[in-house]
This record gives sequence, C-alpha cells and structure tokens, in this order.
Amino acid sequence: MTGYPWPNPRDDDPDRLRRAWPTTVQALPCGARVTGTVIARKPFGVFIRIDGMPDALGYAESTAIAHDVVPPLGTTVTGEVTWHVSLTHEVQLRLLVALQGPDASISANDAPTAAARLVHFAHAFINFANGTFQWVDLQHFRLPETADDDGALLAALIAHERFGDNYAGSDPGGDPERHGPYWRERIRPACYDPIGADAAQRHLRAWAEQHAPLPEHLRPDLEREAYQRLRAADRVYKLRDLGPAAFHDWGGVHTEFHELVLIDRVNRILSLLVAADD
Repeated sequence: MTGYPWPNPRDDDPDRLRRAWPTTVQALPCGARVTGTVIARKPFGVFIRIDGMPDALGYAESTAIAHDVVPPLGTTVTGEVTWHVSLTHEVQLRLLVALQGPDASISANDAPTAAARLVHFAHAFINFANGTFQWVDLQHFRLPETADDDGALLAALIAHERFGDNYAGSDPGGDPERHGPYWRERIRPACYDPIGADAAQRHLRAWAEQHAPLPEHLRPDLEREAYQRLRAADRVYKLRDLGPAAFHDWGGVHTEFHELVLIDRVNRILSLLVAADD
C-alpha cells in the first residue's frame, strides 16, 4: 500500500515484535490504559507506538476509535487494550481520545479510514441437501454514497451486527463474539486478500461440486445469488485461512470454511458470501 507508508521500517519489524511478545502481553493486559503516538495510517485503521514499550506495536481499527475521529500521523492518543493478536504480535486498542497533534479533529466525513455505513437489505441461504452437508450463505448490504475505500468497507462489514455469526446454528448477528470458526476480534480488513472474480468463481465451483454434483434445481439459485454477483463485482476479497491460533473456543467444526466479499460499486452492493458445511 504505497499510499500508506511506514515512516520507519523498524516500527513494523515482525522479528522484533515476536521476540518481545511475551513481555508485551505481560506488561499490557486487557483493560490496561496506554498512551502513544500514531506512526502509520492504513485504509483499515491506525498503528501506535506505545509509550514506554519500544518493542510493542499498538493497532486500532477505524471502527474502534471514539467519536469516529481518526487521528493523523504524529497525534498523541490514549487507549485501552482490548486483545492481544498473537498471529501478528500486535496489541489491539480501543482509542478513547486524541490528546494533541496536528489536525487532531479530523472527522469521519473527512478521513479515509473512517468506517463506512452499510445497510443490510437481503439474505439468501442455499442448502445443497445432497448428502454433502454443504451450503452457501449470502448477506447483501447497500453501499454508502461514498464508497471509494475498500479497507473502510471491510472494516464496516466486520463491525456490522450481522457479522457476528458462527455459522453453526446461530442466526446472523446472534453470536457477537464469533465469526465462523474464528474469534470475531481476530478478523480485520488486512485478513482479506484480493482475488480476481474469475478465480473466485473457479474456486467456488470446485468447492461446490467436489463431493457430488450440485442438484439441478439449485443451479439457477447459485447462478443468480453467487456467480452473477461475482461477475458484476469490481472488487472481490477472500478471507485467508487464519489458522487454529485464531479459532474460538469450539472453532474448527466446519470441514471447510470459505468466505468472499464482493464489492459492486455500479449497483452499490456489498455481498458477504460464506461457503461451508455442517
């Protein structure tokens, strides 16, 4: 992301963060208040150098910033530790207030990292019912008028109440702490990788018919709800495999779990597609 550089490459040194991780976790338990300086802004949030902890890296998503105020580089902030992200050795923070710094009152309307607002309008569920226990779940959201920042849209999706779904018995929004096999707070916009629409279609088709042919009466439904939307999307993202370290307390019950996010700016629709089994 060349438009959001690290001012100092040392701040994002993964080996240094990993070596200091046990000390970081012990010194900064959940609930601890910290102060620090914003050292990088990404499309999905800000990174903070924490005072007194030179080998720790703080991170706050745009959805975890009080009053939708996204502090610019160099701003001194205070926040609360909400989680330890072992996968990336980052201290997840909820920012409380920006104390001082240049232009410290940038609002959500002016800042590219501020969370966009998504409006849910439709839900589709396609159960294959062919002995494979496979299914596809789609949630459709209306994009805001200004939807130029993919990172902000992904952050808004993660923050939306319907994202809290373990896909193993709960309704959309019925499990605020979990998303599929993962703890919800372990998922952030950077966990989604761009994928071409054609590649995404091939991936979904291969998964759908790997064990048995798709029932003929379901082909029009899958074509309408999934494949047509994939072809219409100008950007598609795939949630990467976050591994067992990100599993919630009973994560891993799905044999496979595939997630795509489709952004269709022409029709102003964002679709969350989950393909899994139970």
